[in-house]
Amino acid sequence: MKKILAFLAIAANAVLYTASAQTDECEQKFEAYELNIKSRLYDNAESQLENLVKQCAKYSPEIYTYGEELYLYRIESARTKDGKSENITALLQLFDDYEKNFPGNGSVVRKAMLLKKYDLAKDDEVYKMLDGFYKTHKDKFVDYDALQTYFMLYLEKYESGKGTITIQDFIEKYAGIAAQVSYAKTKLLEEKAILLQKQQSEILTDKEKQTVEKADRVADALDAVADNIKILASKYFSCTALSEYYSKDFDKNKENVAWLQAAATVLYDNKCYDSGVLYKIASAAYKLKQGAEQAYMMGMLEVKNGKIEESIPHFEKSAAMQADERVKADEYYHLATLLKNTDKTRAKQYALKAAETNKNFGKPYILLANMYSSVIKNECNLNDFERKALLFLAIETLNKAEVAEPKYKATVTALKEEYSQNLPSKDEAKAAGYKKGKEIKYGCWINETVKLPKL
Repeated sequence: MKKILAFLAIAANAVLYTASAQTDECEQKFEAYELNIKSRLYDNAESQLENLVKQCAKYSPEIYTYGEELYLYRIESARTKDGKSENITALLQLFDDYEKNFPGNGSVVRKAMLLKKYDLAKDDEVYKMLDGFYKTHKDKFVDYDALQTYFMLYLEKYESGKGTITIQDFIEKYAGIAAQVSYAKTKLLEEKAILLQKQQSEILTDKEKQTVEKADRVADALDAVADNIKILASKYFSCTALSEYYSKDFDKNKENVAWLQAAATVLYDNKCYDSGVLYKIASAAYKLKQGAEQAYMMGMLEVKNGKIEESIPHFEKSAAMQADERVKADEYYHLATLLKNTDKTRAKQYALKAAETNKNFGKPYILLANMYSSVIKNECNLNDFERKALLFLAIETLNKAEVAEPKYKATVTALKEEYSQNLPSKDEAKAAGYKKGKEIKYGCWINETVKLPKL
């Protein structure tokens, strides 16, 4: 018995040693392969890729993502039709190998899109591939191009009238894909916010830096997809139909924040502002998750309902939670525009806060200059001369806008010319008892001092 146990122990150690040796060998091969990919030495990398797929297939998903980079480059740079075709075939096989060794990674979607791009499969086959992944790995179906293609193929099926798709089926599919677009954007921006927070104390990896750099561009693309499918689908249903669809599923999803947030986004994007269902769903989402996105939507819904004052706390909360300084500044600026006609004191505070948050933001200064230049008679107890002299402050503020954001030079120049035509004259200053160098102290919401230049 002891001999048997000893033999088993030796055998087990041999297996572990072999596995460890294989791992070390795969690591060395992968590192050499990765170096060639990053150096764009694709000819050297291709043979390494073939070897890694054969001997170290499960070592790392990056074997395949790097391989995708390699073949996409080859496809785009191929000088002959046969060369392009050969690399497309190789990439299709790589997608199959990737899916085999790392199931659910999303390569099925990229394969479908490659087949679609080069007309290598019928639309029904492409749709089936996208639909299958959507149903089994929804959390990973976030590619904006694939999402739009998936909807377009379904729309074609519906419009052809050849299938058995009912209007209810169509609404459900549209709502699901629109919600998926919303989910993809939310996931992306949350990931960006986490990385921006991390960046304050740690150095990001190259991959993380790329994620941050492209996040806004991808988010814009997702917004475009949302708009496109909304426009194409909206002729087949109304806000009433959407509201009814979401209303019937509300009770079973009232604790599902992802469903609530996506449903609210779809209704909001379709301008169903008068729908009580939209407010109900958005409020439920906000109760469960008081994030920046949820707070911002609640603020916008209050504005749409004419409740400006009620919207302010929501916008403030959203701005406070933004990790991106540009987004934060935009939201403070938005608050300033909301209040500029009803509460100029707070409007000015938010405008200055926006400019302070983002030093390269000119619009807050243009807003302030407009507020100074549009002071009406008897406002803040100013006489005519004081109102005109306030234009000096408006011009000075416009100069700050151009410094912060040079692209507004033409706007600033035009406004300065307009304001200059209404500046006080030397005779008006003399009549009012003012001369060069004298200061005019403004109280009220303005709360600034203007030193008179030579008139």
